[in-house]
Amino acid sequence: MAGLNMGIISELPVRLPSIEIQTEIVERFDRLRAETQRLEAICQRKLTALDELKKSLLHRAFDGDL
Repeated sequence: MAGLNMGIISELPVRLPSIEIQTEIVERFDRLRAETQRLEAICQRKLTALDELKKSLLHRAFDGDL
């Protein structure tokens, strides 16, 4: 932004949450990351299963088993 320089920026107050609150925030993000990874793994397993089902159905269809 025009008119802002490092002198002005370095004088601006920066409020930081307490260490306890920062720790709680990190713990929440860690739990969210773990849950996201868990859901991603489930989704990947389901996609793999669907791909296998598709291959099986196509194989059976071309063999005349359907």
